[in-house]
Amino acid sequence: MKKDDVMLLTMRRGARTGFNTLLQRGFYLAGRSGMTVRTFLREVLGYDDARIEGEVRTVFLNSSPMDGLDTTRLRDGDRLALGSAMPGLVGICMGRDNPYKSFRSSIGLAREDEDGAGESIRVFVKIFSVLAVDTGEGVLARGIEVDRAPLLALIDRERANLLPEGGPGPSEILAALRNGEGPVRVRVRFA
Repeated sequence: MKKDDVMLLTMRRGARTGFNTLLQRGFYLAGRSGMTVRTFLREVLGYDDARIEGEVRTVFLNSSPMDGLDTTRLRDGDRLALGSAMPGLVGICMGRDNPYKSFRSSIGLAREDEDGAGESIRVFVKIFSVLAVDTGEGVLARGIEVDRAPLLALIDRERANLLPEGGPGPSEILAALRNGEGPVRVRVRFA
């Protein structure tokens, strides 16, 4: 595989839950500098506004909880963690746009944002909890860039669920992963 190649995988539906771990470990997505977090969620992850408002209740940017989806702009190398509502008082405080957000003011995101020039950026994303279950299949179908070792381990475990569909079989896919270097761009479809 060349650096810009995308590995296309078709898996049996039974393998879907194994990919939640991959989404929680983290993966890379390309965006444009200066795009807001909301725009990234819409354009890159494919979330609609109803999902963003209803399900994406916890957002951390560079390890800090944040609220300003429409005002915070992404930069190259940012780390974005997304989840549904977290349980308990801490979960309520960490959730976005809630009456208790003042309790986290000392750890909340604080940075000056400027309009970007629209250059290509790479954002590290993690998706947790019910959000990973509800949206993971769509995210994987759109494509992610992931570290090679965890993908190799997952495909090796799930090799019986890998459907060749006219492409390379499990042995060839595993060999390509073992023999390559660096992250892998992959799109996954479940049948």
